[in-house]
Amino acid sequence: MNHKFTIYWGIILLSAGFVTFKGCRPKGNEISPTVDSTALSTCVLLSERINNVLYRTYEYDSTRTLVRMVEYSANTSANRVVKRYTFEYTKDKSLIRLRETNLETRDQNYIYEAAYSNTKILNKIYTFRVFNSGAVAQDTLKLVYTQDNQRVAELQSAKGITSRWEYDTASNVKKWMIRVPGKTKDSLVAEYGDHDDKVNIYAFSKGMQVLNLLNGRAHSRRNPLNFTLLKESTDITYQYNDKRVPTLRTLKTKSNNNVLRETVYSYELSCK
Repeated sequence: MNHKFTIYWGIILLSAGFVTFKGCRPKGNEISPTVDSTALSTCVLLSERINNVLYRTYEYDSTRTLVRMVEYSANTSANRVVKRYTFEYTKDKSLIRLRETNLETRDQNYIYEAAYSNTKILNKIYTFRVFNSGAVAQDTLKLVYTQDNQRVAELQSAKGITSRWEYDTASNVKKWMIRVPGKTKDSLVAEYGDHDDKVNIYAFSKGMQVLNLLNGRAHSRRNPLNFTLLKESTDITYQYNDKRVPTLRTLKTKSNNNVLRETVYSYELSCK
C-alpha cells in the first residue's frame, strides 16, 4: 500500500466522501519496549521501483543510519523527483526531525519535530508548514501506545482527528480506523488479514516507520499478505533474500467493479 499524502490530507479526503523540543514525564506504568531479534536484519534499502520504474532512493551516513530519501513520480514516460526527505538525529540516533520538501507543489513543505518521554519513547510530533517567510506551526500529534508500550494505538491530532490501530498478538496491524471532528464513531479505512513470518521491509529505519505512521501506516512486525483499503481488496506475494527481507512484492488489487490490477514493487538492498 502506498500513500503519498500526509495523514492530514488523507483524513480530509476520507471525511469528504472518500470514506525546540519538549520533554514529557513518563507515565507511572511506562514500560520500555523489548526487541524481537527475529524481526530485524542487517539489510538497508537502497532503492524501490514500481513496475520497474524508480520510485525511491535512500542515502545513509557512515553508521548506515538513514539521512535522506528521494521520491520520484514513478512515471514511465518522464520520471522526475517530486519530494525530498531528510532525517536528523541526536547523538544516540534518536530521530528528532524529519523534513519534507515538495518539489512540485509550492508551499507544501513540512517539518516534523519529535519529542520523547524520559524513557526515550516517542510521544509527540510537532508539525510545521514551511513558507518562504519561515516555518508556521500546524498541529501537535500525540502518540498513545498499547499497554505494553510495544505498539502505537492512537495518533491524536490537536485539531480533533484521531487515527487508531488494532493489532494481533504477533504485533501486526489488523485494522486502521479514523475519527474526524463531528463524528461519534470511527470509520474503518483499512483491514489486514494474514502476515508472513519474515522481516518487515521498513524494519531498517525508525525514520521510515515514523514517516509511514504520518501516512496512516503503523508499523507491523511482519509483512501483510492481504488487506482491504477503502473496500478494495489486495493480495500480496513476496520474494525474499537469504536474510528473510523482501526483494520483490507483487500486489493484486480487485477494484469495486471487479477489475484486477497488478503492481510490482522491487527492492534493492545492501546487507551485511
